[in-house]
Amino acid sequence: MGRGKIEIKKIENVSTRQVTFSKRRAGLLKKAHELSVLCDAEVAIIVFSNTGRLYEFSSSSMRGILDRYNRATEPSTSQLQIEMRQEQVELEVLRNELTRLRNENARLMGNNLGGTNVQELIQLEHQLSNAITSVREKKNALVFEEMEHLKHQERELGYENEVLRGEIDKLRRFIPLALPSTQPTFLEQTPVAAPSSSAGISKHDRVSPDTVCYYGSDNTDSETALQLRPPCSDHSKTKESTLTKRESNSSSCRSDEMEQ
Repeated sequence: MGRGKIEIKKIENVSTRQVTFSKRRAGLLKKAHELSVLCDAEVAIIVFSNTGRLYEFSSSSMRGILDRYNRATEPSTSQLQIEMRQEQVELEVLRNELTRLRNENARLMGNNLGGTNVQELIQLEHQLSNAITSVREKKNALVFEEMEHLKHQERELGYENEVLRGEIDKLRRFIPLALPSTQPTFLEQTPVAAPSSSAGISKHDRVSPDTVCYYGSDNTDSETALQLRPPCSDHSKTKESTLTKRESNSSSCRSDEMEQ
């Protein structure tokens, strides 16, 4: 019957952990010794327990193996020189590329054209033409997008305007509009003929045309004339004509009494 698979995790029991550490350490050192003997390899093992105790194994000399390890891990002088040369070459390439781009930019701006020949000028002209075409296309695209955006806003505003008009129409159906003011008419009563007793009334004692005037006693019959007039400038003329008629009527009455 084979052994079951052991779960790799920290052993919580202290005594069990110490026994397992002793067994595994002895097995590790034995395997290291076998590896050094069978394969003629230099092997060094350093182990510290959880209590801080040191356990080590080396096939030859621990210090010699550690020195060899340090020399192997530290970069050599020749390797450093090779890496520095590679970095210098890359830096020079980047500088040349930067100089070329600056010169090309100056040529595109119309500067530093002294050392250019005809072929280079023709090529530069083509580049500028292509650049202008690209810029024009980009500009037209942006203008078109802006126009579409404005049209969309116009449609939205038109729709909102229609909605507001509909709301106003609905309000007009429920709220009556203010009717235009009409000119008021005045009812004017003027006496047609006054009795003899009113002959003594002076012009200053006459009542305003806007007031209903009664002449004589309660037993005396009186006739009145109704006159409609607008409140305009013709009111003064109408008033004057009414006063003239009153005076003429009064004079005729007095003349009739004298004849009798």
